[in-house]
Amino acid sequence: MDLYTINLRKFHIHYFAYLVFVVTVSYPLLFRWVEPNFRFVFYLGVALSFFIQLSATELRFLPRFKPSLGESGFPLFTVPLFFFINLGVLSALVLLDYPFETIIGFLIAYFLHLLFFVIASYFSGK
Repeated sequence: MDLYTINLRKFHIHYFAYLVFVVTVSYPLLFRWVEPNFRFVFYLGVALSFFIQLSATELRFLPRFKPSLGESGFPLFTVPLFFFINLGVLSALVLLDYPFETIIGFLIAYFLHLLFFVIASYFSGK
């Protein structure tokens, strides 16, 4: 997906629709797989992950508004930066003894975010 030619408004609408779809589909499954005491903690991990992924995505769009960032390799820099941020947050969740549901929620949201980019790249043809 070419970040310089993508329609940002359309991207944000599709991403929001994808989030609504994922929440709608996962809500009934949540009652089956996550214990009632840990549902809030599960959503805490999901929200933390989506916040990190959305901030990484928005940072990758910055060179559209300030072209000098694109020439300095800023979009490429954000990929390993947020990989290590995700790894650090996941490690912190494990070391701080957060419930397993938080870690699973974080990982599920991370992979759903990546799945969105795979689907978006496929349909954009780039």
